[in-house]
Amino acid sequence: MALLIHCQKDELYDEHRVEIQSRLLSATSHSSPLENIVQLISAVVIIFEHSFYIFDKRRYLQDKESNPSFRVALEQYIASPHAATVREAVSAAVQACEEAVATAAHAYEEAVSTAVYPYQGKLPSWIRKLPFESFKRKAKEAKESFECSRAREKDSLCSQAHEELIEAVLEIALNHRLPRP
Repeated sequence: MALLIHCQKDELYDEHRVEIQSRLLSATSHSSPLENIVQLISAVVIIFEHSFYIFDKRRYLQDKESNPSFRVALEQYIASPHAATVREAVSAAVQACEEAVATAAHAYEEAVSTAVYPYQGKLPSWIRKLPFESFKRKAKEAKESFECSRAREKDSLCSQAHEELIEAVLEIALNHRLPRP
C-alpha cells in the first residue's frame, strides 16, 4: 500500500514508509505480529494527523520548509511522551485481545474434546450387527451440530475481542494526539 501525499514536495514514498515502520517498531521487540501491526497503525494515525496540521500551517504561512511534514510529525511523536504511553496502552489492549481469543479457542477445544455424544464408544458386537444406521446417523448429526454451535460461539467471542481491540486502539489514538502546532 503506497501512500502518497501530494503537496509541495511533501510526498510519502516507499523508503519513507520503511523508515517510519522501522523507527516506530524498533521499540517493540519480541512482540506478536498483531501487536506490531496495531502499534504501527495507531502511531501512524497520530503522526499523519499531526503532519496534516503542520502542512496546513506551513501552507497558510507560506513557509517553504524543506523537511517533509510527516518527518517533522514523526520526530515530534517519537520525542513526545505520547509514544511510550501509546506503545504501553496498545500492548495491553493487544494482550487482552490475544488472551480473550486464546481463552475462546481453549474453551472450544475443551468443550469438543470432553463432550459426551449419544451412542459414543464401542458397541457390543451383537448390536453392531443390527441395522442401527439411523442411530449412527443421528449421533453423527448431533456431534456435528454441537461442534458447529461451539465453533460459532468461539468465532463470536473472537470477533467481540477484536471489536474491543479496535475500540481500544481508536480511543488510545484519540486520547494521545499531539498538540496542534
